[in-house]
Amino acid sequence: MQLSTSLLKAIEDARYLLSRGYKRESVVRFVGDRYQLSKEERLLIYRGVYGDIEALSHKEKLVNASYLQGRTLAVDGFNVMLTVEAAIRGLPLYLCDDGFIRDLSAVHGRFKITPHSLQALKLIVKRAKQHEVSQLIILFDQPVSHSGELSAEARELLKALGVDGEAKTSRHVDVDVSKLGDIAASSDCVVIEKAEKLFNLAGDIAVNMLKRKPIPLK
Repeated sequence: MQLSTSLLKAIEDARYLLSRGYKRESVVRFVGDRYQLSKEERLLIYRGVYGDIEALSHKEKLVNASYLQGRTLAVDGFNVMLTVEAAIRGLPLYLCDDGFIRDLSAVHGRFKITPHSLQALKLIVKRAKQHEVSQLIILFDQPVSHSGELSAEARELLKALGVDGEAKTSRHVDVDVSKLGDIAASSDCVVIEKAEKLFNLAGDIAVNMLKRKPIPLK
């Protein structure tokens, strides 16, 4: 899949404006209107395009897989699971300016558990085990529907696969994920800003386990 010429021009303009301090919402609105972008294309720019300084700041926090060995990994449950689920379903994945691999799915209060969700959850636990983490903590946003059920499913997977850790709901996932582990697993910008070190677990699973190739934004 290739990005359209108009979208690539919009990305280039957005990157230029963000690098010069313009607010993200205003930039997306401006380039979206100028190039008549679809809702999905605007979302891609909002999530994937960064100014030079912000992109570098995010990249400097990323660690490679070898760093996980013997350390505690705290996972932003819905964030990571949705991207892995998108990869399983064959939906587009994007290599963003800040080095993170993201999809365009989102959850806003309501969520339905599917076989793909459970498959994604299993891959998360399995991959963490392969990376030999000392402990795996998976947190799900408490206000989102079925977060309790997913936490219970995750606890069963931890037990079944022999991974030390816990899974639970939280009202403040962004804060807890950034503080409870040595490394946070999330591509959410709020978590990225709060955490000291991050691992793009969803991207790792998509590329190395599911053999998906993300689309670069250049």
